[in-house]
Amino acid sequence: MPSDRTGAPDAILRHSADAVSNRLGDGGVVVNLRTNRIFELNATGMRAWELIAHGRTRAELAHQLEAEFDAAPGRVRAELEQLIADLAGEGLVDANPRG
Repeated sequence: MPSDRTGAPDAILRHSADAVSNRLGDGGVVVNLRTNRIFELNATGMRAWELIAHGRTRAELAHQLEAEFDAAPGRVRAELEQLIADLAGEGLVDANPRG
């Protein structure tokens, strides 16, 4: 079940205004400017972060990542849900109701 910060499953995820990022090789880092905490992302996580910049739902993110990466759909979705929870826990993503 999604956290309050990431809203309903069809909510549009967006970067927090307090977050900045930089690609480093295949992955990258996201920094919470309010807390100065750094969050390191692998290649898949960084791609998800880039997609979130354009405003995407969980389903849209999963579909795109499944198309781009060679991994089982169930694994992509499970790891994406964990990533979203982690990013939300760090205050790096917010959700807006679709509509």
